Amino acid sequence: MRVTVSFADGRVEEFDSDRLTRPNPFPGRSVLSDLVLSLGEDGMWIELDYYDSQGVAEGGALRRRRGWRAQLATAEELAAASRVDVDGATRWMRVGDGLVNVSRLEDVRASLDDGPSDLPALAAWAYRTGLSIPEVVGDDPRDAAGRVCAWAGVPTESLEFMSRVRATVTPTSDSAFGGAS
Repeated sequence: MRVTVSFADGRVEEFDSDRLTRPNPFPGRSVLSDLVLSLGEDGMWIELDYYDSQGVAEGGALRRRRGWRAQLATAEELAAASRVDVDGATRWMRVGDGLVNVSRLEDVRASLDDGPSDLPALAAWAYRTGLSIPEVVGDDPRDAAGRVCAWAGVPTESLEFMSRVRATVTPTSDSAFGGAS
């Protein structure tokens, strides 16, 4: 797994699990590995577990063993990140003050309908769609916006930012700028 973090100041950091510093980081005979990338309040972490076949008879079940956990970016570093790519595909993108989970938003679009393709329209569409699904909205209307945003992978602050931007951008009739002639 290759994780690339791009920052607003132009700096780029890359983590590549194929480039481990030790050729054999696990005891015994590791036959499988399991990578988990997560983004949370305390930063971005990657966890690497393994399945060890040592002492297991042929045909026996392998148990997952805890490998290690590494912090790829602190919360402070993530606040300055503009984008996180995983294996060349954008996974999270900075929009306003939040990091939008682009792949989650695409999953919502693909599972429900063929919604809009541009990010602001897609986020607004997913939010409106989520509001119409009782299982997503839940029982307490005071928490509905947060639950819908989490379901869509769009932080509330990013949705608000995109809504403000879309409200201030007016369509143009100038064909040089993509408008109708």
